[in-house]
Amino acid sequence: MTLPAAAQWPQPEGGGQVIIGGGPYSARINGFDNRGNATRNGSIQRLDISPYWEHGLTQRWTVGIAPRLQATWMDQTATRSSGFGLAEANIFARYALYRGTSDVLSLQATLSTPGIGAIRNPYIAEPHASLEARITYGRSIPLPRDMSAFVALGAGYRFRAGSPADEVRVDATVGFRPLPNWMLLGQYFGTVGMRNNGAGGPDYAIQRLQASVVHDLNARHSVQLGYMREVDGRRVALGQAVLLAWWYRY
Repeated sequence: MTLPAAAQWPQPEGGGQVIIGGGPYSARINGFDNRGNATRNGSIQRLDISPYWEHGLTQRWTVGIAPRLQATWMDQTATRSSGFGLAEANIFARYALYRGTSDVLSLQATLSTPGIGAIRNPYIAEPHASLEARITYGRSIPLPRDMSAFVALGAGYRFRAGSPADEVRVDATVGFRPLPNWMLLGQYFGTVGMRNNGAGGPDYAIQRLQASVVHDLNARHSVQLGYMREVDGRRVALGQAVLLAWWYRY
């Protein structure tokens, strides 16, 4: 559904984290569905399940995989349809170009495989592969009274095979720990289609805001609860979602 917080930082060599996230999503559709595909008016309900795993190969190299599973129900008044499948699987490698005492600058390449499932009404599986090149920066900020914060920024260009338009994607995260076992997150995710789509291919722009709270149960396990809303876009339906996630660190 979204990127994990603080994905800019490399994992320690031999260490890593697993995040199992998901939740319900809903949107009204008016000419375009929630992924920029032309469709009739109606509504869409979706259940997302998004496992995420990353592992530190060395002090600078981190690799991982993030498949995206979806169950979708579409109501277009005269017709109703549903589907389930793998939307895509994202395989990535991240290299820390610079590591300071409180900040890190990284490059990341992500290959997104085609999905397995319906490709129209409802649209679930991505029919073609894509490749994204991304640069990320993160900075931790110590605060008084054992509090802390961090800022994480990322920007990338996604090359999409087939008829969909290429995309520029940016994200920003602000995290704040008022207490050692609690973290508050505010996140922004933006996608802008580059208007180079083929005939009938999606070309859209969308902006998402997400707020969530993460509670550390212990040194290895955390739980997260959040809310996401799509606030603006072009040629796309705008919806909202609830996020639930479990984090495991090793």
